[in-house]
Amino acid sequence: MIKGLLAWVEERTGLGRLFRAFLFQNIGGGSRWRYAWGAVVLYTFFLQAVTGFFLWTAYSPSTQTAWESIHYIQREMTGGWILRGLHHFGAQAFVVVLVLHLLQMVIYGVYRAPREVNFWLVMGLFPLAIAMSATGWLLPYDQHGYWASRVPIGIMGVAPVVGPWLQKLAMGGSTFGHHTLTHFLALHAGLLPLCVGTILGAHYYLTRKHGFAEAPKHGTRPDERYFPAQFLKDAVACLLVFVVLLGFV
Repeated sequence: MIKGLLAWVEERTGLGRLFRAFLFQNIGGGSRWRYAWGAVVLYTFFLQAVTGFFLWTAYSPSTQTAWESIHYIQREMTGGWILRGLHHFGAQAFVVVLVLHLLQMVIYGVYRAPREVNFWLVMGLFPLAIAMSATGWLLPYDQHGYWASRVPIGIMGVAPVVGPWLQKLAMGGSTFGHHTLTHFLALHAGLLPLCVGTILGAHYYLTRKHGFAEAPKHGTRPDERYFPAQFLKDAVACLLVFVVLLGFV
């Protein structure tokens, strides 16, 4: 029965072929721990998305209730303090592993043809990652978040020509208040993660299309398939990141 169901799904979707192509892609020179940085970038983003979703379910985006909802998450919600801690430190980890992944790409010469588009995509993730962090500052609506958000909005307003318009758009009007909070939430939990997820999807597609960029050779090693060797290295690296984040929480 299960084989028949899988055959039906494969015939109509072709997901099995895609899955096998992903798992058994050839890795020139064999698996390496340094190849795990890309998987860790994807994992930290996935962790942010999952923890952010559950935090969103208990968050109330209002100047009157935002701080109270954060207090509820931190003090009363079951596992809320773990979710909030993982989300907070995971955001910082995302930026750190993104920098390390970019350095790896520079060392391996990914900025050269035919992989230069992949390099540009990772470069484009940096302003988006910083923007996600900046829009998250305001959401607790405490003194730290309030004044930390006023600074970039104030800087935005002095930009030539479009500065005042962008400032008004970010604030949701002429005053800093409820609409500013809801605009920041829409960016933080909606538009920006969608953009990051799209770029990551394109990045991994191009990685699979062009193959893993090999390090400068210091000897010969036989090629390997992605599964199981590299898959296990990626899984261990992601687990270590999770353990480290739990230590900070």
